[in-house]
Amino acid sequence: MVNSERERFSIPFFFNPAHYTDVKPLEELTNEQNPVRYKPYNWGKFFVTRKRGNFKKLDVENIQIYHFRIPESELADKLEGALSIK
Repeated sequence: MVNSERERFSIPFFFNPAHYTDVKPLEELTNEQNPVRYKPYNWGKFFVTRKRGNFKKLDVENIQIYHFRIPESELADKLEGALSIK
């Protein structure tokens, strides 16, 4: 049922996608003014690495989703380049 009186936000939630699934934004949702903010990643590789890290004491931090974030400086460079073209 859709509530026509209030705005709502929809957030996709993937419950255990297939291990071969590559997670990335839909191309039609990104452009020069709204660039991709995270690097694509393979769900299976992420999940296995994350799960393995939860049960061991490692010398490095367990893999986190923010490890795939594109640095703000790179985003600024892309946005600046896109604006200078026009």
